[in-house]
Amino acid sequence: MTVKIPPRQCFRQKDKVLEPVPKENANRWQRIVHRVYRAWHSFWLDDCTDRAGLLAYTTLFGLIPLAVLVFSLWNLVRFSLLHRAQVDHLILHSFVPRTGDAILRQVNRLAARGAQLGLFGVSGLGVTAIFLLHEVERHFNAIWGVTPTCLWCRVLRYVAMLVLGPLSFAFILPLLDPLQPLLAYLAYIPVLPPVLSHLLTLLVVTVMMAVLYKILPSAVTRWRDVFVGGVSAAILFEAAKIALAGYLRFSTFETIYGALGAFPIFLLWLYMAWAIVLFGAEMAVAAIVRDNH
Repeated sequence: MTVKIPPRQCFRQKDKVLEPVPKENANRWQRIVHRVYRAWHSFWLDDCTDRAGLLAYTTLFGLIPLAVLVFSLWNLVRFSLLHRAQVDHLILHSFVPRTGDAILRQVNRLAARGAQLGLFGVSGLGVTAIFLLHEVERHFNAIWGVTPTCLWCRVLRYVAMLVLGPLSFAFILPLLDPLQPLLAYLAYIPVLPPVLSHLLTLLVVTVMMAVLYKILPSAVTRWRDVFVGGVSAAILFEAAKIALAGYLRFSTFETIYGALGAFPIFLLWLYMAWAIVLFGAEMAVAAIVRDNH
């Protein structure tokens, strides 16, 4: 059972600070600019910079257990190594280029050990992953301005996300095998591979963020609104990766930290990633506020 957002109830304090909604005769670009303006102000009013730091800290404890749980589910359904390599490639495009390889190798190593943990070990990892989802939902509810649903409803939702999310990759990727000859042919065209890679990353991140904004908060939202947030987050993810990669070319992380240089970079990327996820949530809420007016 979810809680529907009453119009004008959850955003009253924000509306005192922000400018009025554009009139009906405003063009599309004026509405987009105002929506971004509203989301940007709400981002600071909701202390999303502090929330991003808390979520980054929580992710340090929940990322490896979550990954081990996902890999254990894939082993259970005999997810092929070829399709798992495709998921690994997609994950690498979602992480900072200079830290993605090291992190992915470590996750794969720990996931292989996780298959030997047994029922109680995997259950403990599941509790840690549920705690991570609970923290994300808590911050999402604060942004949406809603109260959480009953505890057991939330736990069932977390378990469904942890199980159905990985299984969706296991069942969807084999369906795309007939497209492999076409993709291999397009790879010979010089410009297309990087363009298709960026478009695929944008599409996947948009869908994942939209599903996260739709399912996790204790609020009833339309797919149109959450896709606004998903597209915003996906574009910002790509821009942040390019900007951070350019910054790392001239940084002194490796000179100062040596072999540990990947760790502060990963921490910085975690903070940036959660800030982007929270801004995408603010964009989805801004779409709801605009329609409620």
